Amino acid sequence: MSWIFKDAKDRPSADPKSAQRKAALFALPFAAAGLIALILLMHDGLMGGLNKEMAIKLASVVVVSGGFVALIFGVVAKKSSLAARLEISRSEDEKPWLKRPDWAAGRIKSAGIPHAKSYLIMGIALCALGGLIAALILPKAIHDKNYSEWVAVIFPVVGIAFLISVIKKFLAHGRFGDCFFQMTQTPAPIGGALEGTIQTTLPLEWAGELHLKLFCVRKTTSGAGQNRRTDEKILWQDGTIFKSPADLPRPKSGAGEIPVRFDLPPSQPECSERGNEAVCWRLEMKMPAANFHATFDVPVFRLPAATDATPKSG
Repeated sequence: MSWIFKDAKDRPSADPKSAQRKAALFALPFAAAGLIALILLMHDGLMGGLNKEMAIKLASVVVVSGGFVALIFGVVAKKSSLAARLEISRSEDEKPWLKRPDWAAGRIKSAGIPHAKSYLIMGIALCALGGLIAALILPKAIHDKNYSEWVAVIFPVVGIAFLISVIKKFLAHGRFGDCFFQMTQTPAPIGGALEGTIQTTLPLEWAGELHLKLFCVRKTTSGAGQNRRTDEKILWQDGTIFKSPADLPRPKSGAGEIPVRFDLPPSQPECSERGNEAVCWRLEMKMPAANFHATFDVPVFRLPAATDATPKSG
């Protein structure tokens, strides 16, 4: 499921309030169905007039409805962020990278934590609703030794798995703080190099290997409405692995800084968005042993010979 809201000119809408209102409208029928099912489940369950088959059906409606509501708001949050990042209109008389304040400043914040927050909401919803189902079904299943009904345990287990994953991300964020990519010059020129430093607001605590990767990705959107989907194809990638702090190029790096340099092949496309197709360049830093993952959308453009990239100071 992949879709974004469009404005009157069929461009991605970057207005978060508008996206949230539309998401609430889409989610309203699911929320209403889930609430009604939950009320019936609680009322009839407490009054003793609810049989096992109906309890399972009502509980399933509650879980599915809650899952759809969480999914809608999670997708809207992600796609609203994507729309803001890709709001680029190419013009012969303009420098398109100046339309994004972070690109123009050459200081780009990692997009990792906002996604973790949407997963946190989904995990809490699954735990709460799945726990309710398990509490209603398992006692009788255990008493009757009906082990087939233990499938109800799946819902809270999935929710707990979501929460564990998200908690690990937040703990990693707590160790490293906010993460920024400070570019040496902006934009990075096709045929030149992407250079800069990844900076953490807290001192860098090394754990295992540190992976740096740069991707050129083509995104193609198809379909409409709820059938809208986006496919990604990696056009080019490069990467390097630092096994210890001693492997870092020390002359330009300091505490809480990871130096970055990737040569950009002249044959690859620049950042762009035209119709249903977009090209973006994505820088990733991972420290698997610390569950740390930071991603940055970076400006990479083909510059005319007379156009110089703007140097950026740290």
